[in-house]
Amino acid sequence: MAADRTGRNGRRTALFLQCTDASRYPPILNAAAMMADAGWKVAVLNSPPGDDAPIQSGPHPGVTHLATRTRQGNAVRAPEYATYLAHAIALAARLRPGVIYASDPLSALPALLAARASGAAIVYHEHDSPPPGSLRPFLARRRAAVARRARLVIAPNEDRGRLMSAELGFAQDRLRIVWNLPRQAELPTLGCRGGETLTLYYHGSITPDRLPLALAEAVARLGGAVRLRIVGYEVPGARGYVEQLLQLGRRADGQRLVEYGGAASRAGLLSLSAGADIGLALMPLTSDDLNLRHMVGASNKAFDYMASGLPLLVSDLHDWREAFVAPGFARACNPTDPDSMVEALRWFGGHESERRDMARRARAKIEADWNYDHAFAPIVASLSEVVR
Repeated sequence: MAADRTGRNGRRTALFLQCTDASRYPPILNAAAMMADAGWKVAVLNSPPGDDAPIQSGPHPGVTHLATRTRQGNAVRAPEYATYLAHAIALAARLRPGVIYASDPLSALPALLAARASGAAIVYHEHDSPPPGSLRPFLARRRAAVARRARLVIAPNEDRGRLMSAELGFAQDRLRIVWNLPRQAELPTLGCRGGETLTLYYHGSITPDRLPLALAEAVARLGGAVRLRIVGYEVPGARGYVEQLLQLGRRADGQRLVEYGGAASRAGLLSLSAGADIGLALMPLTSDDLNLRHMVGASNKAFDYMASGLPLLVSDLHDWREAFVAPGFARACNPTDPDSMVEALRWFGGHESERRDMARRARAKIEADWNYDHAFAPIVASLSEVVR
């Protein structure tokens, strides 16, 4: 039976909890915005870290963002966690939400306590899964509890959903898969492309896994036929890595073929990508990180590039070939082998008509159904049935 949780103003209310800054996570912003567009009153409680990662998107008029005090770094210390817990419980008691939407393991305990204070249903949407055994036992138990208590558990792809279900023990019929897709309103106006030099484009966090040195070496070998444009920010463990890419990506006469544009907002990223020719979505061929092993659907990069009308260069992995190469959106390469990357980039340069066809197919797929509006609509409908 659906619960009457509309509150005094007759609107359904949802409280989003993630123990970081949700404005850096497009899927959280998209989910909150779509619920607000459907008539929900939405509040998001943030715990902003004191780092320099860029804000991904501006505010939505139907979503209220609230925050605890900015932390000194990325780590959440015990006093800061206690503060977040207290804020979550107080907000739930005041707002009386029909839905608590939790989005990371640290939000599990706040979600459970906030739901107890308000009688709300819980949605657990895990974007990055912790490796087995990596969480402290207390947090691991709360993560399992929130997943078993949740009306819906959302995973970014089927593989992670299957692993979560096996590890956490929630019922399979509550699992939903929602890829990390752009919204239709985000699709940028396509720019004019042309010229003899192809522009490779990458945006996001900058690490050796995502932008291997072999890429800069391949660009240098092509002697000016290809340029690489990087927009994003170095993660704490990769400080100085951009300079390595800049130094390696030079023509024989010293001219730089790799350019770095710094960080940008999400709207800026999509606008910049629309002026490039090929989008880079490279993953390591082997990894101990289960998130990196299961990134199709979880990584927004490929979909962002497709939204900007770009064909893709992806790693030669089975799931990436199946999702992007087989339908005609991408070419694959070995990201650790400069020869393999040179071969793929020469194909793009020598097959202009095929490259443009790939770009058109990619954009059309995003417009048709690979967008968050299409993927998340069943979640909004389901929650609207639960909470009346």
